[in-house]
Amino acid sequence: MNVSRPPFIQSFRILPWGTVTKNYMLRFRCAHGDADEILILQNRQETLEQIQNSSWHFECPVHGVQKEIPIETKEINAPVSLEVHPTIRTASGRALKARRRSKRIHLRIPVAVYGQNRAIGAFREETATDIVNAQGGLVALSSRVALGEIFLVVNRATQEEQQCRVVYVGALEGQKNKIGFALLRSAPYFWRVDFPPTS
Repeated sequence: MNVSRPPFIQSFRILPWGTVTKNYMLRFRCAHGDADEILILQNRQETLEQIQNSSWHFECPVHGVQKEIPIETKEINAPVSLEVHPTIRTASGRALKARRRSKRIHLRIPVAVYGQNRAIGAFREETATDIVNAQGGLVALSSRVALGEIFLVVNRATQEEQQCRVVYVGALEGQKNKIGFALLRSAPYFWRVDFPPTS
């Protein structure tokens, strides 16, 4: 059975005369941390904060349809329209492959994550990667982190450490979130893996 994709066209309500509406630009990060997507919303009554804290569908040209909270939202001056525009891609498929530079590998590598959040202050959590590439990885964390935050990742096999930036926060699964992170400085051998280049 074919499952239809979530529509990108949002419902449109006829608004009373004189109602002030706004236009927004939303930027999303692919769950794998290597593609940005832009979504334009027009004629919205919601506040900037409401838009920022809501989940929206967008489509990564590599990994397909996803639903996430935007990593950036801003009000824009756009022509009035009666529709919500579909996703505007910021990079072509070829450009995305060039940006990624190395393939992702499903590999379990024990790591320790050191960070700090407002709820509990400093934390240390032992976990393991689900996916790695030369530029970062994906782990499951019970500690709450937010997009853009910096934490320290220690490869427990080598005791090497790297500062990393959170580039993706997945939905809660049990007691943990899948967290995508990018290394702040180039360290292609941090995982001790010879990553094949993207073709």
